[in-house]
Amino acid sequence: MKKQRKILFLILLVAGTLLDWSSSQQKQDVDLYTIGIVIANEDRKDKVAGLKAGLQSLGLSEGARVQYVPVYLNAVQTLEEERSLVQDLISKKPDVIVTTGAHETFLIQQETTMVPIVFIGVASMAELPLVETEGTVTCGISNGQMNVIGKRLELTTRLLPDANRFLVIADSHAPTTEQAIVEAQSAAASLGIRLQVKQVASPKDLEQLLSGLSPGEYDAMLPLPSYVLEDALIDCLPLLIEKQLFVMGAYPEQVKAGLYAAYGVSFHAQGMQAAHMVARVLDGVPPTALSIEWPNDVRLAINATSLSKLPITVTDQQWSLAQEWYGVRNK
Repeated sequence: MKKQRKILFLILLVAGTLLDWSSSQQKQDVDLYTIGIVIANEDRKDKVAGLKAGLQSLGLSEGARVQYVPVYLNAVQTLEEERSLVQDLISKKPDVIVTTGAHETFLIQQETTMVPIVFIGVASMAELPLVETEGTVTCGISNGQMNVIGKRLELTTRLLPDANRFLVIADSHAPTTEQAIVEAQSAAASLGIRLQVKQVASPKDLEQLLSGLSPGEYDAMLPLPSYVLEDALIDCLPLLIEKQLFVMGAYPEQVKAGLYAAYGVSFHAQGMQAAHMVARVLDGVPPTALSIEWPNDVRLAINATSLSKLPITVTDQQWSLAQEWYGVRNK
C-alpha cells in the first residue's frame, strides 16, 4: 500500500511539473512582444542598439521576450514607397512601433491611431503636428536640440574666444528652422556676437556653399537642427578642414566620426532612455499617460585630432569643458 502511495505521489509530482512547464511555455508565447522599428537612415542605428540594450537590461531579451521588425526607409526612393513599407509593418499588428526621428513618426501617425508609437529623438513638437491632438497614441524622447542652440553657441565662444565671424546653416525644409533661427539670434545677442544665416535645401547645397568659402572666411559654423545636415557634415569634413572652419555639431557620434566638437545626447543614450518607455507601454501603460521626456545625458564631445588641424590652440581649461574625448591631443 505504501508502495502504491509512493508511486501515486511520483505520478502527481511529474504531472504537476509538466503542467507548470506547459503553463510557463504558454505564458512565454503570450509574452513574446512584437516591436516594429522605423529607421530613416543607417546613421540612426545606434538609437536601435541603445533601445535593444535597454530592453535587454529590463529583462526583455530579443528572441525570448521580444521580436523586432525593422523597416529601413532609405531602401526606397519615394514617399509613396515609404508609406507602403509603413502600411506593411502596421498590418503585422505590432504591440508598439518605435521610430527614430520626426519623419518616421509622422509617417506612422498618418497611417494609424491604434498602434502605440514611441519616438527616439525629436527636436521640437512642431515637427509632429499630431503629437498633442486628443487621443494621440504617441510618446517618446526629445533630443533637446531646440533647447541647446544657445548653449552650443556659448561653448563655441568658450573654445574659440577670439572668434567673431559666425556662420549659421539652416535646412530650408526642416519644420523647426524658423524657430531655430530665432533661438540662435537671441543667444547671439546675449553673447554679443553676430551671425550670418544661410539656408540650404540638400547636402549638395551645403557642399556647394562650403566650396565657395575662402579659407578662414568664417571662424565657426553652427548647423541648426536637421537630420539632413547632421549626416552631410561628416561627408563635408575634408572641406571643413580645407576652409579652416570649426563646427559645433549635435551628437557625440559626429565627433567620433571626425567632427571637431558637438553638444548633445548620443543616439545610444536616447535609445537606452526610450527602452524604459517602451517597456511601460508593453506593460499596458497607455502612451497618453506618459510624458515626452527630456534627454538624460547631454554632453560636450571633442575630437582632439580634428581640432589640431585648425589654427587654434585649445588650453587645458578649455579641454576640461568636455565630458567625452576622441583622437589624440598634440603635445
